[in-house]
Amino acid sequence: MPVSRNDGRLNLVITATMLLVFLGLMALRTPVSISIGVASALGVFMAGVPLEIVPRKMTEGVDGFALLAVPFFVLAANLMNSGGVTRRIFDFARALLGHIHGGLAHVNVGASMIFSGMSGAALADLAGLGAVEMKAMRESGYRAEFAAGLTLASCTIGVIIPPSISFVIYALVTGESPGRLFLAGVVPGILIGASLMITVYAWARLRPDQFSPPEPFRLGRLFNATRESALALLLPGIIVACLVLGVATVTEVGVIAVIYALLLGFVYREHSLTGLRGCLVESLSTTALIMYILAVSTVMGWVITSERDAHDAAWAISEAVDSPLAALALINLFLLIVGMVLEPLPALLITSSILHPVITSIGIDPVHFGVIICFNLILGIVTPPMGIGLFVAARVANIPVEGVLKGTIPFLLPLFASLAVITLFPQISLWLPDLIYGPRP
Repeated sequence: MPVSRNDGRLNLVITATMLLVFLGLMALRTPVSISIGVASALGVFMAGVPLEIVPRKMTEGVDGFALLAVPFFVLAANLMNSGGVTRRIFDFARALLGHIHGGLAHVNVGASMIFSGMSGAALADLAGLGAVEMKAMRESGYRAEFAAGLTLASCTIGVIIPPSISFVIYALVTGESPGRLFLAGVVPGILIGASLMITVYAWARLRPDQFSPPEPFRLGRLFNATRESALALLLPGIIVACLVLGVATVTEVGVIAVIYALLLGFVYREHSLTGLRGCLVESLSTTALIMYILAVSTVMGWVITSERDAHDAAWAISEAVDSPLAALALINLFLLIVGMVLEPLPALLITSSILHPVITSIGIDPVHFGVIICFNLILGIVTPPMGIGLFVAARVANIPVEGVLKGTIPFLLPLFASLAVITLFPQISLWLPDLIYGPRP
């Protein structure tokens, strides 16, 4: 029998049951898409709503123009990985940063920051550019665990520096401006990269035996690397300029990125029919998975919202804390726990729908919160038990997952410190979008 909708405690039971079923299926190694779908259908049934509403809500969940940006950014990342762009970016970063104490470790972070401005996805950075970075570091004498750990830590910048697939999805779920979110990620992304580079520099000074010696700085080498990568380096500037000048929507920027990445591959003469086919197949499968997870997560979010659990959560938090900062601290702790057991995408979809009304009701800027939630949840790829990034890095580096985790631990401090600073100082995120678009009313 469906649960009555008149009892608030029973409404909470619906949400709790959905989440427990979801986590239980995940614990049994059921694919995340199926786990969310089964849990959502159960929630609809318990709420006493006809099951015919499930396909309708799923369709509504993916019926957004901004979502067209997702497949384009996924395809652009794959095209850049196969078209020689990633290698040229790494060579440029090496010529620019290789002379600093820490050598290729700084190059790793710098290259990730540049590539983040093109791909919009952390795992695309890890699987594509990460393979180049780890190979170069191991050839220079770095331990495989250290190279894999730093590469995994630096790839988290991929969801912060625009473009960002996570920002697009957060914008769709919450109704916020994708343009504001993209601009809000610029300064925090630079901050995160700087914190990792400061950590590397201090470590290299204290333990120089664990780092390769700095490479001599040669102006001619930098000139040649800049010339070789100049066309690739233009893409982040084109993306930001299109958004700032208002000449293209986020979706149109995705199209521009695909066309540009495709042309670069032909200019560099690195594309082949086999490679292009592989890019299309990989992009289609990745996009289909993202869209299906988005669709079923929309159903779960709708059940939670209709049962007024988000409203109840807002009331509970406002009663428990006396300031927005305390609320953010509580929410950050909650998100860190969620990120440890859920993959970033479904976690973002579920928690955004729950927490957006909560943070707006207590006076937290939703764009600032968008940066917080996207970065907080991406940290889940570097922490067990889910830690999908640990497995990807282990596969790319060909070492055990335990080795990747050991190499990542030293870089958790700057990552969490960056999260704390971004949380404490909203203007780090809001300065640039307010400058370009004007302060929010």
